[in-house]
Amino acid sequence: MTGFAVIYRWSVEAEHQTAFRARWHAGTLALREEHGAFGSCLTRDENGDFVAIALWPSEAARAAAFAARGMREPLPGVIEFEESRLQVEDDLWLSSPLRDLSS
Repeated sequence: MTGFAVIYRWSVEAEHQTAFRARWHAGTLALREEHGAFGSCLTRDENGDFVAIALWPSEAARAAAFAARGMREPLPGVIEFEESRLQVEDDLWLSSPLRDLSS
């Protein structure tokens, strides 16, 4: 199994949450359509923080996509941000683009 996932977590000021979601949505679509990302799912945790799980074919593909996009303005209203990079070991999602990477 190959593949790469990243979990992103943002605390966002209440008055910027609509703008944050719009920018996240547009950026995620651009990464998928223009740079080979497999997409992402934006959720909220019990504290109201936004949490996204993004899937990539590899860590190198993610790095190349972010390098090609260059510096962007920060997402609006972000108070805190953290990310966790994960190497996929065993993908049992019902439907997953990572399954096609298995050889």
